[in-house]
Amino acid sequence: MDKNTEVLETKEISFEKKVEGWKKEYGDVYLIEADFGLFDPDSDESKELEDAKFVFRKPERAHLSRLAKGAMTNTLNAVTNLVFDCLLYPDSAKVKKLFEDKPGLAISLGSELQKTVGMGQDFFRKKL
Repeated sequence: MDKNTEVLETKEISFEKKVEGWKKEYGDVYLIEADFGLFDPDSDESKELEDAKFVFRKPERAHLSRLAKGAMTNTLNAVTNLVFDCLLYPDSAKVKKLFEDKPGLAISLGSELQKTVGMGQDFFRKKL
């Protein structure tokens, strides 16, 4: 086994350990991955974010209440707050830099995060 393989395996194990720790601390934990087409493979952003993987804890009622209240005045800030309130990985400094370059990603990530608690669920009606 060469050194690069050892480093990758160690990195995977430590990430798996982090996920297990987060599950014990927060309960449900979600991995949200960006469509790789959004990122230039030669970009430093993609390398820094390790293929644009994000880990979040499940939003709580307090997070959703803050989102609803904030969305009345500034939707982007409200969704960004939700993302940072629940973000576990990568660190917030990297995500903040990414959002400065591509602010719309906050809305996309927030939308996926909201789906974990049933927001955006489609319902169908029919007259009886």
